[in-house]
Amino acid sequence: MNAYSISNSRKSARITGILFILGTVPVMVAMALWGQSVSSPDYLSLMAVHSNEVLLFALSGMFMGLACAGIGISMYSILRPHGQTLALGVVGFRVMEGTLQVASAVSLAVLLALSQEFVKAGSPANSFFQPAAAVVQSVRDWMSNGFYLFPWCVAAFIYYTVFYRTRLLPRWLSAWGLLSLLMMLIGAFSGMFGLIEAFSPPQMLLMLPIMLQEMVLAVWLIVKGYSTPEGAK
Repeated sequence: MNAYSISNSRKSARITGILFILGTVPVMVAMALWGQSVSSPDYLSLMAVHSNEVLLFALSGMFMGLACAGIGISMYSILRPHGQTLALGVVGFRVMEGTLQVASAVSLAVLLALSQEFVKAGSPANSFFQPAAAVVQSVRDWMSNGFYLFPWCVAAFIYYTVFYRTRLLPRWLSAWGLLSLLMMLIGAFSGMFGLIEAFSPPQMLLMLPIMLQEMVLAVWLIVKGYSTPEGAK
């Protein structure tokens, strides 16, 4: 690998690492700061009261979608020498994931509009607002627990497998990613089919390993980058 290729590889690794952080940390902070009204059983009343916080939460979700789509694009040049079809698959699936994340964020804006109209109407006990909001919330839950997780998992499975096989990253880091994906899928599908409550502590515990792994991966890419063929371990 010549000096120009090494330089491009380092630049690509840093960009990808930064995108991993931007695709995870802001939305987690937003969830902690502004997500309570959305997750509350009384969300139809509370969201209107905290409309600015809900909008900030929705914007963080859109930002997450753009960052995650960017991860696939930034990996293309690194993955292409190991299979152009695989590289294009990673781009396509992560862009699909990002699009669905943006759609999930837009659904929050729809819920907010329903909440505001519900409060303006005097919060009637039995009205069309409750079933309409329940439908939007159900679609959002399915997006969060399955729809955008599927393309993410397919893309991640591809690049972690390539990284493991080529040793562009340490094998322990790639293996951690593959195992964490499996645990996350178990948690996601358990939430989708009602085996555990969506976004409950058991589900979040199953998703924690992939969140930690991606942050370790991000730091590794920023600090060390991808291994060269001569330096792979």
